[in-house]
Amino acid sequence: MMERDSETDRSAVIPSTEKKTCEPPPPPSQDQDVKSTAVMKYASVESPVRFSVLQKLTDLKLPPANWLRSQEGATGIKSNMSWGTGSGEPFSSLSMANTFLETVDEVDVITDAENIKKLLKIPFSKGSVSMAVHRVGRTLLLDEFDIYSSLLRAERENWRWLRDFYLEHVLENVKEKEKIFSRKKKTRDYLQNRSMFSKFLYRSIEDGKEGESPPSYSEVCGEEGEEGAVGSCPDEANSRLAPGQSLSNGDLLPEPADPSLRSEFQRNVLWTFEDIRMLIGTDMPIFGGGTHPAVSLRLRDMKKPINVLTGLDYWLDNLMCNVPELVMCYHLEGVVQQYELIKTEEIPNLDASRFSPQVIKDIAQNILSFLKANCTKEGHTYWLLKGNGDDVVKLYDLTTLCSENMEDKTSNPFSVPVAMLLYRVARNMLMDSNCHKEDFPTVRKLLKQCIELLDEDKHPEIVTSANYLLSDLFVPDDPNEDPCVPASSDTEDQEFWDSSFYDDNDDDDVSQDGDNLAVAVIKSVEDLYEREKYRSSGNRPPNEARQPMSVEERARAALSYVSKAMMLIDSYASKLAPPKPAPFPSPSKAIPLHYAKLFQNGDDSTSKPEAVGGQEENSSFKDPVVSEDTPSQHALTPCHNISKDSWEGQLKILLLKKAATAYFALSDVANTLGRYGCALRYLRLALLCYDAFSALSFGLPHENRNLQTSLLTLAGDVQLMMAKHVDNHQVYEAELEVKSQDDAIISRSAKQELVKPLCSKHDWATEFFMHDIESCLETSVRCYEEATIRTNRKESHNQFLNVNKRLGNVQNEIGVILMNRAAGMEHGPEQDKTLKKSQCAFESGIGAFRAAMDTTNIALLHSNTGRLMRVWAQSCVQHEKDSKRGEFSHQERIYYNKARDHYMKAVHILKDRSAFPMVWDSVQWELSTTFFTMATLLQDFAPLSIKAEEQVEKEVVDLMTRSIRYCDTETESPRQPLAQYRAATIHHRLASMFHNAYRNQSEDQKRKQARSQAEHHYGKACRLFQQLEHPCELTRVQLERVALCEYQLGGQTTAGSKVRTLSTALGYMAECREAMHIVYKELGPDEEDTTPDGENARSNDLSKNQTVVSSLVPREESEKLLNILESRLQHLLHTLIKTAASGKARSGLRLLFAFTS
Repeated sequence: MMERDSETDRSAVIPSTEKKTCEPPPPPSQDQDVKSTAVMKYASVESPVRFSVLQKLTDLKLPPANWLRSQEGATGIKSNMSWGTGSGEPFSSLSMANTFLETVDEVDVITDAENIKKLLKIPFSKGSVSMAVHRVGRTLLLDEFDIYSSLLRAERENWRWLRDFYLEHVLENVKEKEKIFSRKKKTRDYLQNRSMFSKFLYRSIEDGKEGESPPSYSEVCGEEGEEGAVGSCPDEANSRLAPGQSLSNGDLLPEPADPSLRSEFQRNVLWTFEDIRMLIGTDMPIFGGGTHPAVSLRLRDMKKPINVLTGLDYWLDNLMCNVPELVMCYHLEGVVQQYELIKTEEIPNLDASRFSPQVIKDIAQNILSFLKANCTKEGHTYWLLKGNGDDVVKLYDLTTLCSENMEDKTSNPFSVPVAMLLYRVARNMLMDSNCHKEDFPTVRKLLKQCIELLDEDKHPEIVTSANYLLSDLFVPDDPNEDPCVPASSDTEDQEFWDSSFYDDNDDDDVSQDGDNLAVAVIKSVEDLYEREKYRSSGNRPPNEARQPMSVEERARAALSYVSKAMMLIDSYASKLAPPKPAPFPSPSKAIPLHYAKLFQNGDDSTSKPEAVGGQEENSSFKDPVVSEDTPSQHALTPCHNISKDSWEGQLKILLLKKAATAYFALSDVANTLGRYGCALRYLRLALLCYDAFSALSFGLPHENRNLQTSLLTLAGDVQLMMAKHVDNHQVYEAELEVKSQDDAIISRSAKQELVKPLCSKHDWATEFFMHDIESCLETSVRCYEEATIRTNRKESHNQFLNVNKRLGNVQNEIGVILMNRAAGMEHGPEQDKTLKKSQCAFESGIGAFRAAMDTTNIALLHSNTGRLMRVWAQSCVQHEKDSKRGEFSHQERIYYNKARDHYMKAVHILKDRSAFPMVWDSVQWELSTTFFTMATLLQDFAPLSIKAEEQVEKEVVDLMTRSIRYCDTETESPRQPLAQYRAATIHHRLASMFHNAYRNQSEDQKRKQARSQAEHHYGKACRLFQQLEHPCELTRVQLERVALCEYQLGGQTTAGSKVRTLSTALGYMAECREAMHIVYKELGPDEEDTTPDGENARSNDLSKNQTVVSSLVPREESEKLLNILESRLQHLLHTLIKTAASGKARSGLRLLFAFTS
């Protein structure tokens, strides 16, 4: 390559005018080696072009036959020869970033290779450097910024704001313009040398296709699998939704239509220099052939030496393109003299241009660290500036410094391209399946800067889409997936979603050094030689610890972005709507005239009414919620019918779904906190947005059943909780009236998409019923039923089970409420109707739990149905004319048998107590109660008109025996005392029944059996009552046992048998002593104690039982039993004395003496 005349070397140059051969340099030391790898991302030609060595004395001034005629794609040589001149495209880095979006935020730098060489030559060159710098995530984009063409030429009006800043602040005076930034020289010799080099390259192309073809670039330069393609540049097509294609966010989000933002370089290479990763574009021609697969060609005048700048230029070009060798062609006045082959690693050791690769590495790291440490704000345009012969390098933030001088956002020519790139990078990161929550802050900053840079009137599509993507950061599309549902949020998730994520003022203030206006300054280029002079990790400094964002705050943040996006869409659509014709004036109405006050400073009597009216008018505009549905509002101006195929229609589909999801999250939080009025209000908005979403996306295949099912399920939950908290309905009614400005905007926009603007298809699900429990529960049932219909059992199995469980639960609630209501009603048609509705509710609940495979709840509902049958049996009781209860009827028997069947089904489902002990105990108890109630009714109200007494007794015994079987008296539980008391009562009743049979039987065998059974059951009843400490029941049983003995005594004739019977009866009496003592302790004496111990005994007993507050012993019953006990005891003693006095039974006297003592 020819020598640049404008560059001067700071180092000493060793002249060598007659250089023909190069002595082999000494091998480089290990500390001089640098790590460099190059991976090709894209190349316009498949393989290097074969080259031929020109014959000596070839005149390079003469044009070859193929000069400027071969296609660039075939030769890799650009016809305009812009390579190596530094005059690339003004937005080359933006073009490469748009072409290779996957590399943005992954590499450190994206730029033209010439810009990298300029930066690395700053310490060696006195030339000027002017570059525009932009930051996108962790990536810096560098572009050449021509001062003369952009600022100093008066015809460039679009840079007026920057030119004013440059002339006023950068230059000390106007005379320094030419000194610092001179126009690039284009002398005759310069143009001739460029032309000669172009002819040299074309002459070096080998004619014909003989011999072996050179290796492909995938062999010379590494290639990243399928990421790079030869001959084609990656492009993301912005295709609309094809028929039958599934609807997803990526399909509906717009793509910036800017075909000019495509890389035009011959090759795009991913270059790693030490720890710096760069995506660079280069047009350097690469040749190959024979034993040299890849070489670069250079043309040098033998009269001019190779200086450090030229050697560094050659070395960097070969490193960037991974070219191992350089072929140098020497000429004299355009005539070829000789060739020399130089390896790339030998270039730093050439005698005329020695430099240290380690120094170049330190320079690269220092420059990158300096830029990353100071170019911290995404979307801002930074200006890296160094003047001719100046040692100072300054960095300006043009976006901040010139914001006041800019007429609008588009005054900066970089604004729109940078904003589009920010949007595409953020969109690409979110659509990537490997995107994590840690990337969300970066995406948010990119999108917010995109919105800041774009004019929403000129780019409504991109601004709207950016707002949607911002909302997507806070609330995901699937309501069951995300961080938004409270049940799924954990500590780590909450710590990530801190308030800094939503803070609009989170940009860091960078320190200014040197220049008051510069962001940062390199005071001397010599500082770049120092290793690790500037350190930066490339990341933002950590924010201070802040409070984590709650789910409610994240949902509201998402809704704020959704409302902004919907306002943009509605505003854009209203502009496209045809103007309405002026209404025809009515002859019966006066035309209003505009009124203006004649006197501005009138008296108070005329000004006050107008002031009041003005206040009222202003108040209607201050509160957008109050006046939301007012037809005269400008926001309600009807827009044209939005097509689902247009960009506004597709974006509105996404926004409506996002709003519905966010409102679902808010409603879920409110429901968890017990704010059921707020939960119902959010559900109204969520279902309104969902209905609008369904109406607008009708005909497009989309997966929305999960969202609809979740909304209906939550609506059922809220209605159920409102039914349980009827006392707070006035509070819930007040919560329903609250609405924010975002809510008003979103609901107004959603109503425009419905056929009936003020009506939603799901209005019934969020209707508020003041103090109406049954209506709330019926609405809840309908919500759950709709949810089950729309749930795919195979795809959403868990959700299907969950909804069916909730449906079964609310059906059970309805059944219980109706059952309790029927129990308090008088017998009649209304009671029968209520009982039938309760039965239907329980049956529906059993079906729902069966679909959910919930055996426990199936058993519970069978138990509740059994209870319902018992209530139904009680409603069938027949009464006689005197209002006395009649016999146990056949209808009662039918319903008690149905109750028994349901309880038995529950027992069969549960199988044993191990799995669900509490449910098992409850069902067992209810089954025992059913048998006991039925037996009691048969015993007390025996149907003797249709059955014999003996049959009734047998059935009673059977029912009582079954009741005892299901009455668990052994297992320790809260119900154990009740079970023991019931068992004792059953034994008492059986004993009484056998006692009665014993009295009424005539056959001796049956009498003996009856007496034996009576004594057996009396004994068990006494033991249980004594264990439970029920003195009255124990005394009553003992008195019945005494009565049995007295009846037996009447049939005895011998004195010995009578004495034995009397002794047994007196033993029963003696066992009542402990029971009487309990009665005494419970009731306390009313009169003075007459016991032998006198006052001391009474005071001691009272002191022991002074803590007894209440008693289960009724006083009247106790006194009655004591009287009976006293009379029977006197009778027994009198009989015993009489028997003993007869002289026939001396043992009776001993028994009497023992008992009285």
